[in-house]
Amino acid sequence: MKALMKTKLEPGNLEYVDIPIPEPGPGQIRMKVMRASICQTDNLYVKEGGFALRPPVVLGHEVSGIVDKLGEGVTGFKVGDRVLTQTTYHVCGHCRYCKKGELNHCPEREGIGTKANGGFAEYCVNRAESFMHIPDNMTFDQAAIVEPLACGVHALMERYNVSANDVVVVLGPGPIGLFAAQVAKAQGALVILAGLTHDMPRMEMARDVLGIDRIVDQAKEDLIEVAKSYTDGYGADVVVEATGVRAAVDTAMLVVRRRGVFIPMGVFNFPIELDFHNIKKKELDVYGSHAQIPTSFEKAIKLIARGAINVDPIITHVLPMSEYKKGFELVDSKEGLKVLLDPSK
Repeated sequence: MKALMKTKLEPGNLEYVDIPIPEPGPGQIRMKVMRASICQTDNLYVKEGGFALRPPVVLGHEVSGIVDKLGEGVTGFKVGDRVLTQTTYHVCGHCRYCKKGELNHCPEREGIGTKANGGFAEYCVNRAESFMHIPDNMTFDQAAIVEPLACGVHALMERYNVSANDVVVVLGPGPIGLFAAQVAKAQGALVILAGLTHDMPRMEMARDVLGIDRIVDQAKEDLIEVAKSYTDGYGADVVVEATGVRAAVDTAMLVVRRRGVFIPMGVFNFPIELDFHNIKKKELDVYGSHAQIPTSFEKAIKLIARGAINVDPIITHVLPMSEYKKGFELVDSKEGLKVLLDPSK
């Protein structure tokens, strides 16, 4: 089968290769991949390398498809079922985190697309526990981006439960920021989405199509004053950092009110400086949010299926997997939001 494999840790080394079709072992399922979405982390793995990888490995962890073959002992699924897979390939099953369903913190955790072969291939194998049925009214395109939506669910419904009383500022109108903003909206919050001038097309889409309450071009407006205007001068109740840029963290510390909530979601591949005194002085609650857990996927699927969250406008391109170079260029240039690959073409 054809697959996109990261062959070495160093930057580059993404090859379009022929590899054997994998066989599912006991307790595993083989999926025929219909869609696999390019995540910004996939782009970073290609551009910068990545310590999380164990090459050679097929990338791709946002995946939907059809059950193709069942391993020994698998129940609850049949060949032909429409499914998506969570990212977890292996956990120990007995640590305190596994017992609580917090699989993202298991010391032995391995994920598809990093340690185990992922979804940028014609077929993908994962443990049966990670597969989930797709509702009849959900497309393969929508199912392939449940994973990044689940990250927003984990941040704003599970780590901190946003409410209708909150004014939420989301810094960064990339896919993660747009999903986080929609989750906050679904919870009843008033949401302000902030970016820069070159982000305006996607921010205008967020306002006009996704229903985000207010957008701010920080090159032209004072975000602090905008947040205060909605909160009787206090500042935002919740600020989500979804850029992975140091300057955005500094902005978050200034925009959030005293005794407010700061949720870092952006990925930093290196340490950054932080005005820690602001956390102490303002008595901020900081809710780190890393990836997602099984309950995050369950909620994300329901939010899409019920129409509470609209993911379709965030899917900007669907390309044959053979055009992967164009797909990664679209993600890297930010011309595309969610770019999906179709391995059948």
